[in-house]
Amino acid sequence: MDDTYLVKPVTEPVRGSIRPPGSKSLTNRALITAALASGTTKLTGVLASDDTRVMVESLNRMGVPVTHDVENCTMEVIGCGGKPPVEKADLWLENSGTSIRFLTAFCSLGNGEYRLDGNERMRERPISNLVESLTKFGVDVECELGTDCPPVRMKATGLSGGKTSLAGNISSQYLSALLMAAPCASKSVDIEVTGDLVSKPYIDMTLGVMAQFGATVLCPDPHRFSISPQQYKATNYAIEPDASAASYFFAAAAITGGEVTVEGLSS
Repeated sequence: MDDTYLVKPVTEPVRGSIRPPGSKSLTNRALITAALASGTTKLTGVLASDDTRVMVESLNRMGVPVTHDVENCTMEVIGCGGKPPVEKADLWLENSGTSIRFLTAFCSLGNGEYRLDGNERMRERPISNLVESLTKFGVDVECELGTDCPPVRMKATGLSGGKTSLAGNISSQYLSALLMAAPCASKSVDIEVTGDLVSKPYIDMTLGVMAQFGATVLCPDPHRFSISPQQYKATNYAIEPDASAASYFFAAAAITGGEVTVEGLSS
């Protein structure tokens, strides 16, 4: 390491107020919904990370202008109204699982040829369940190397909609990707989750972000989701701080008998 950090022992209770960096999960979800919205969205409290960087770079390549003010933790997104305008793009997602899964569903709404790939580790991460669901919705998409993992190659003509099912014990990112793209399909989308749904809080997070951009999802029961064609609406959206990062500051107060306020974190 080039830098040396001097850590001084704590001799008294820790007290103060802090707002940790924004949630990566919320930032990437908000970027997708803002990109699909009609109008210009301003995101505040966004996280600057490798995952958000590759998401922003890919959205720009897909013809969705995104500007990032790193110093002020804001982004401005000019949405495409549910139809990505670029007809050919090669997207590089390094090892960002949320980015490649969300963007695979995003690209299916376009009209053109798209390829999504990443580094060596990314080529070991499964994506076939999402690919199979998109195929049922009329998308010509495949895992290029036949490994059920990226790279993903697609010839898209828009998302037709219809019915599909997903196993509940796999990554919730597949379901989140389909949910966020679904309002922009040409007809209603019905998704059934088979078995127990893992990581349900992340699905609740996805539905919450979609609602902030004006989308309605009907949930007749915890395993069924129905989305009719509708338009996301641009908005000003504040990214909540990352709860995992906040835990360190809570712990510092607890261990030292102090008091720390974490700003912007919901109950």
